[in-house]
Amino acid sequence: MGKMIGIDLGTTNSVVAIMEGGEPKVITNEEGGRTTPSVVGFTKTGERLVGQVAKRQAITNPENTV
Repeated sequence: MGKMIGIDLGTTNSVVAIMEGGEPKVITNEEGGRTTPSVVGFTKTGERLVGQVAKRQAITNPENTV
């Protein structure tokens, strides 16, 4: 069987999984979570943020967060 990856791009959260030994395995994000908030943002200096860190800055920088 070839390599497979599944991506669930949700409106609130997203999840990525691979097939390993015939079983699906969810890939954890940088913070160890199995789901990642579907949020992208940019800091005031232009740095790109994704997931939980982007969600955290949405309150203080809403004009640069989607």
